[in-house]
Amino acid sequence: MNAFTKELRGLSFEHLDEEIQKFINFLEVSNIQTKGPLVTRMIGTTIHEDGEITLDYNIYVQTVRELRLDGFAFYPEVVAENCLYTHFEGTQEEFGFVENKMSLYIWENDLIELGDVFTVHLEQRENWLVADVFKPLEKMNETL
Repeated sequence: MNAFTKELRGLSFEHLDEEIQKFINFLEVSNIQTKGPLVTRMIGTTIHEDGEITLDYNIYVQTVRELRLDGFAFYPEVVAENCLYTHFEGTQEEFGFVENKMSLYIWENDLIELGDVFTVHLEQRENWLVADVFKPLEKMNETL
């Protein structure tokens, strides 16, 4: 796959969109050859004693070759197995419903999520977003 990655740890929620745009700008300015869509991975959130919420977040893009640069990580492949999947087309404001609906489905079906959320950004223009969302689930070992 060749996943060129920006790993963001302890990121303030207010700066998330800015950091994603910086990554995209870096790719364009550096003339890095990419293929496929941008992929994001929400790894977790932390609520601090002062009420601040921070995120651990990865931004991936597939490159045509292995690429190692300071401040970035490189993974030969990124795998998310046993996922709940949702395809979304709608406005940015409606995107929050994806998380709510997936969480409800997980609860109703007694599933256990692992905490990560992968989003494949297929199309984005003005206020319209097309994305595939994947939530890894714990594998259930059911025997009769």
